Amino acid sequence: MVEFFSVNEVSKLLKMSHSSVLYYIKRKKLKAYQVGKIYIISKGDFGEFLKEQKSKKKHLKGNQTTLEF
Repeated sequence: MVEFFSVNEVSKLLKMSHSSVLYYIKRKKLKAYQVGKIYIISKGDFGEFLKEQKSKKKHLKGNQTTLEF
């Protein structure tokens, strides 16, 4: 059986606002299903979102340049 998270649950897990989670959903960065007026996020889609964010963070960290004085 597939497990789902609400937007509120995801916002608490990520320690971000409800609006921020909706922003990712609207920009299609976080896959969600609309049921009536609410969105639900599958556990698998949430995991994929986390992996993508982690890889972006590593990529940005690797491209930082250091300044030497």
